[in-house]
Amino acid sequence: MQILNTLFFLALISPALAADPLVVALTLNGVAQGDVPALYDNDEYWIAGSALHGLEEDTQNAIWFEGENYYAISSLKGLHSRFDPAQLSLELTADARYFGETEIMLSHDPSQLYAAPTALSWYLNYQLSLRKQSQTQGVDFQFNPTLNINRGYVNFRSEQSYNHQPDQSEWRRINTLLTYDVPQSMLRLSVGDLIPTTGPLGQSQAMAGIGVARVFAMQPNFNASPSAQFQAPVTQPSTADIYLNGQQISSQNLQPGVYNFNDLSYYTGLQDVEIVIRDSSGHTQRYRTPYYFDDSLLKAGLSEFNYNVGVARQNGSFNDYQGLTYSGYQRFGFTDWLTLGGQASGQSDQHRIGLLANIGLGTYGTLGSAASWAKHAEQSGGSAQVLQYRFVNQAFSISANARRQTPYFLPKNDLFTELSAPDWSSDIGISWGQPVFGNISLNIGRQMGQNEQQTFTRYQIGYAISPIRSLAINAQLQSQHAAKQRKISGFLTLSWSFDQGGSLYMSSRYQDGQTLNSSNLNQSAPLGQGWGYNLGVQQQEQGTDYSAWLQSKHAQGQFELSLLQSNRLNQHVNNGQISWSSALAYSEGYYGFTRPINQSFAIAQLADIPGVPVLKNGSPIGMTNTQGIAFLPDLANNGWHQISVDQAEIPLHYSLPQLRKDILSGNFNAQKVVFPARIIAAVSGQLQQPNGQALANQRVTIRNANHTIDLQTALDGYFYTEDLAPGIYSFHTERCTGTLEVPQSQAIVNEIPPSICKELP
Repeated sequence: MQILNTLFFLALISPALAADPLVVALTLNGVAQGDVPALYDNDEYWIAGSALHGLEEDTQNAIWFEGENYYAISSLKGLHSRFDPAQLSLELTADARYFGETEIMLSHDPSQLYAAPTALSWYLNYQLSLRKQSQTQGVDFQFNPTLNINRGYVNFRSEQSYNHQPDQSEWRRINTLLTYDVPQSMLRLSVGDLIPTTGPLGQSQAMAGIGVARVFAMQPNFNASPSAQFQAPVTQPSTADIYLNGQQISSQNLQPGVYNFNDLSYYTGLQDVEIVIRDSSGHTQRYRTPYYFDDSLLKAGLSEFNYNVGVARQNGSFNDYQGLTYSGYQRFGFTDWLTLGGQASGQSDQHRIGLLANIGLGTYGTLGSAASWAKHAEQSGGSAQVLQYRFVNQAFSISANARRQTPYFLPKNDLFTELSAPDWSSDIGISWGQPVFGNISLNIGRQMGQNEQQTFTRYQIGYAISPIRSLAINAQLQSQHAAKQRKISGFLTLSWSFDQGGSLYMSSRYQDGQTLNSSNLNQSAPLGQGWGYNLGVQQQEQGTDYSAWLQSKHAQGQFELSLLQSNRLNQHVNNGQISWSSALAYSEGYYGFTRPINQSFAIAQLADIPGVPVLKNGSPIGMTNTQGIAFLPDLANNGWHQISVDQAEIPLHYSLPQLRKDILSGNFNAQKVVFPARIIAAVSGQLQQPNGQALANQRVTIRNANHTIDLQTALDGYFYTEDLAPGIYSFHTERCTGTLEVPQSQAIVNEIPPSICKELP
């Protein structure tokens, strides 16, 4: 019986045992896979399953050979095949989905999502000012310090002000805040003086307390709004070019597969997105679709919030707090086209609660709405509603909004009854423009209130054009119709930009039957050291104002001078102020005075090379001192900065492997940017045999205790290297060894005497 079973088993496997093994040159979707195992049996060619990359799921007629399944080429399902028996080559074409899906992010590089934690750093900003006013006696003195301390993701910041006048002095604490960031989840915990975000129709009350918020800015490349997403199958090696409004923004090399192009973000409005895919044979696929970008919406599943509780800061005061206060604000993206949220705020005598919604209307714009209800301790409650619509494309835009509120929505203030909000207001605006013809806008608004001053209809037309790149012209005419009067007003402005940050601005405005003219000549101060100024003349209803401002920026600080003369009703007022602003900064063992630091800063380190300009985004911002250190003030928080050095100012005997680095700043922190520099030690010499003949065309290793290099001698035995500092070295080849000495030298190339290579025993 055992013999019969054995014979039966051999009969089953006999086809495989009789098969002839061979190799086949495989090409899969145009990509050469090399030689792969194959069989020839029963007038059929069979290919190894390992060569099919998972495509054998749709095959049949498999045979087993040497531990692996082989599949008949003629029976492969879902694949287009072409087999050449003479060349033993097989071309397979599979659907793109067989190769899996790949994500391509179009808006950011995910290699660094947020700033890395940094070492302890701090800076003390200060401003010293002297001010003289003709209507007061004596000279005013002002001192404004700001202390900022940062370590890792913890930041402490305190702003103060001291003002001394001849008859009084006052020290004020402007703001004090301690924050802790969790950039992975974009969360911020704050303790100190807070001004909460409450959204439309919310009540923002300054307070001293504690708050927690989601801050998307911690990840500057993160796109919180819905972004354009497209999917494209690729069956051949291809190149994908992505266009936005006809301008190419990205190019990607693709292998076969399904590609999801994600996270394409842009300015608000309807934009034209196109993806052009060209394969190796020249075949082209185009995927073109309009997409409406809008930053008022949140991505599906994303939430934004800000919760705070504390003690209310009294309006207009600096150290007076009274009564418990709170605020809460949250939005959630239910879908990419629907964002819903709510808010609540208040204190002991008044409370407010509201709802809000933003709706995407596809390619037709967005709709925003909010409703709020208020309750007061000493008056009746009230409500308010607002509705907004916005559509923008490259040439045309339309916006509309309407707001309504009841008389008791806001707290009553007997001192400012004439400034109370209107009962309702609405307006609609349309604009159209082309670069050649300019831009024209129309706006119609209607408002109704509790008195005649608050009830009127407004018509407005505007026009703007830039006939040449450096010139811009703007004009506007407005007619406001009330019950008993009509007011006509308007303006015409001309702005002319010069090279190197200069500009001339002139305007003429008409109001209440009077034409008032003004002009300003301005020179913007550079990012780094340099001068800036502004000279202005402005007509007022009862006189003319003359102003002058001068700024001089230096490595250790900046000087400012401002003058104002006002002539009104035969009364002359002259004011003048002179100030010096600077900052003492520290990070990673380095101290230095620099220009004021408003947010973050950096320290650039360039070996010991002095006098080299350091640039931010291509503009000079600092210069290295005698230690090769440059303080780079006033970097924006949570942003990418391109820091580079001016290669033209680096001495010729230095070599820098990298001239530019991109850094990501955090929240009021300090970055250290190191540019390694190596002294070029150019040495030339000849290696000789003991008989004086050149050691020609030999591979030589030169070393001492600290350094090893390999080089090749020329046919005359000479060598050249830029990597040998002065010192004594040993050298050896396969056949000989010796010693060479590199003396100190000021020459560009240090020529050393010949060195003898003694044969090895």
